[in-house]
Amino acid sequence: MAVNRQMHQLVEQFLKLKPPKFTGKGDPEATPRWVEELEKAFEVLRCIESEKITLAVYQLQENANDWWKATSARVFPKGVAQTWAAFTESFYGKYFSDSARERKIAEFMQLCQGQMIVDQYEAEFARLSKFAPRMVEHPEDKVRRFREGLKPDIRTQLIPTNLRTYEDIYDRAQALERDQVDRAAASGSRFA
Repeated sequence: MAVNRQMHQLVEQFLKLKPPKFTGKGDPEATPRWVEELEKAFEVLRCIESEKITLAVYQLQENANDWWKATSARVFPKGVAQTWAAFTESFYGKYFSDSARERKIAEFMQLCQGQMIVDQYEAEFARLSKFAPRMVEHPEDKVRRFREGLKPDIRTQLIPTNLRTYEDIYDRAQALERDQVDRAAASGSRFA
């Protein structure tokens, strides 16, 4: 009785966070977004593995719900522990095709700051890097990839600094950009 009551309370708390539902239709990028939104809720609620599965399945609708009914026994046969990693692997296999993933990896590989400010570039870098985890799993690879995508005038100032952490290079890139903006504003005001 107490276990059911706890799950009932957890579901109530979970639904108050307004987690998205998933139907299995539409944009393939909706798949990782759905997983990310659920993971944020799981973190807030400090869910254990089996609770994550229960709550995620509760949000599956229509085609996705039918898929899970047909697939769940294969993903979690009797005696096999339910893990979020196993669920998401199966889920991505169904709803985030290899070609969709490859497109996102290509997008990540081609990502450059261009006209974006450093904050926008970093947000896009963080979003797309999730599709290419092997390319950024080593901290030095992540730093190098981030630096390579920055505007040349910022990148050249960062190369000699030899920053080794992502946070450090991101902070330094922001500072360099702020300095450039301040200098441009100051020189512009002299001639105004």
